[in-house]
Amino acid sequence: MIRLPTPTGTHAVGVRDLEFGSQLLTRAWYPAPAGTATPPRAYAVGPERELLLAWTARRNPGWDAATSTALLADATTNSHADAPVLPGRHPVIVFSHGADLYPAQNTALMEELASHGFVAVSVLQRGGGFAARPDGSTLDTDQTFLSAAADLFARIEGFMRAGNDIDARFAWFDELWATGEVVAVAREWRDRMIAVADALEGSPADDLVAACDLSRLAYVGMSFGGSAAVSAAHADPRARAAVNLDGVHYGSDLFGRPARVPILALCANQANVADYREGATDRYYYNDFFYEDFAGMGLREDIVRIKIKGTMHRDFTDLTLIPGKRHLDRLGSADGERVTRLVSRFTLEFLRRFVLKEEPEWEVTDVSHIRAWARMP
Repeated sequence: MIRLPTPTGTHAVGVRDLEFGSQLLTRAWYPAPAGTATPPRAYAVGPERELLLAWTARRNPGWDAATSTALLADATTNSHADAPVLPGRHPVIVFSHGADLYPAQNTALMEELASHGFVAVSVLQRGGGFAARPDGSTLDTDQTFLSAAADLFARIEGFMRAGNDIDARFAWFDELWATGEVVAVAREWRDRMIAVADALEGSPADDLVAACDLSRLAYVGMSFGGSAAVSAAHADPRARAAVNLDGVHYGSDLFGRPARVPILALCANQANVADYREGATDRYYYNDFFYEDFAGMGLREDIVRIKIKGTMHRDFTDLTLIPGKRHLDRLGSADGERVTRLVSRFTLEFLRRFVLKEEPEWEVTDVSHIRAWARMP
């Protein structure tokens, strides 16, 4: 049995699905009044559950769905479907899932934020993920995206082999932006996140949209969605901050350039690629070229880079809550509920103006080597 961690905020959590036109399918978590009567919903039911199990068979054929994602699908959440919205105007998070994942992949984080008063709206990246629509029809990852992803994964092996060679890693990004299929997709994901914020700022379609305060907006995402979130926050003048959950930045917009907004970048610290990476001792970090000028890298106090010990890539999703997860692909040795709470705590505290209080579960990533490299003749 799996139960999502109980949120620490004072508000009950509501959840509902919203569609804006034909292109923006979203799920929103929001603060609800105390005493909400409807029972908490299951994590994934009906067509959504079937999509999750089909994803398991397609992407992770070595997993036994009955003891992995089926347990997650049947988990009890803390979200009450279609609950009333807490009166007032609430700050807004626009969230993006990762590549070939789903809008509810970080339900535990969304519930935590909603319990503290945020409206957290997660968008389906059409073609790049899967979800069930309110009418029961389904949308799935398409071949165009899978082709771009295959091209990217082949390139990432080259990036990993570059190891500690800064010049080689620099050249890798130049080549990616010149010829990589994923570059256009990254822009599409960024623009879709901004389109969600535009829709929420438009004419209020219901009480939830009317409760959204877009003057207090942040973008959050995981993996490919983390890259899109940072780019969206940099481009959208309404945004105040961005959070990137273990995402390589795939846009050239912030390569050696200062970000317009504060950024929290959480990342894994265990090798999670090919076997030849086992035991790697790289000093560096895949986003150490980004968010600041090369010569001043690591000096901005509002660019916070944190590595969470014992984690791998998928630990930054609800999949980390699966029992025995260390035997599953790209899930690390750290306790899943502990990782979930750390990610929630860091994200919440960052959104409350970067109050980082606890150690030793994390370490701040050092990017001073980029300053030294940039100053070399």
